[in-house]
Amino acid sequence: MDAQLTIVDVTGSTNDDLLEAGKQGAPHGTGLAARAQTAGRGRRGHKWDSTAGNLLLSIVLRPRVDPAKYSGLAAVSGLAVLGTLEAQGLANEIGLKWPNDLVARGHKLGGILVEAARDNEGEPFAVCGIGVNVNYTPQEVPDGGLAAIGLSDLNENVPAVDVLLEEVYHAVIGAVDAWAERLNAMEENAGPLAPAHGEYVARLNWIGEHVIARSPAGDQLARGIFQTVDDCGRACIETEDGMRSFHFEEASLRPMGT
Repeated sequence: MDAQLTIVDVTGSTNDDLLEAGKQGAPHGTGLAARAQTAGRGRRGHKWDSTAGNLLLSIVLRPRVDPAKYSGLAAVSGLAVLGTLEAQGLANEIGLKWPNDLVARGHKLGGILVEAARDNEGEPFAVCGIGVNVNYTPQEVPDGGLAAIGLSDLNENVPAVDVLLEEVYHAVIGAVDAWAERLNAMEENAGPLAPAHGEYVARLNWIGEHVIARSPAGDQLARGIFQTVDDCGRACIETEDGMRSFHFEEASLRPMGT
């Protein structure tokens, strides 16, 4: 079966659909987009408002790398989405928020959700889900989350969602293939972000600023200056007691005072 992008009017979750397709052997690059979702979700199981008018896309990825390094896929995919928006002249106010969001004007524009699995033959794969607010701006704000913003709030002339879908789809696959090739050319102990580390850190919001790291339950873990993200994808915060590093499953960051 050749990989291709399919667009449907509505489904529960494009990620769920492609996790099942991946288990059945769907090839690298298989894409599914929906005009609306009834059970969209984001990181840590948060509901993702999937009302019609926005970009809702998932892609099966089978990069030929150590599956332990799949954690680099969200950053690489986020950079690819940002690059697509730049090519359309839409990204002058958009940056990345560690570990997997697109933000603008202090608001959330989009998110990346990567879920890893194994197919029925035991082969590893991942599904990368991408949601970008285009013509509809969700009003609900998740606990501890950022309020939303849409591309149409930032720009007067936004291309049709289907145009953006095609561009984002091809950009993500190309970026993942390039990342895998570069990663495999590095030493075995290179971190999953190593091939894209400099570019990723350069596009991150809040580097050099005071932030608070909070646990999934909302407890404060640390406060200090957000110095960088290492090549393993950990946020490095300079605190009064020294440098602290947090994996994306351990913490989320917010600017001090929010």
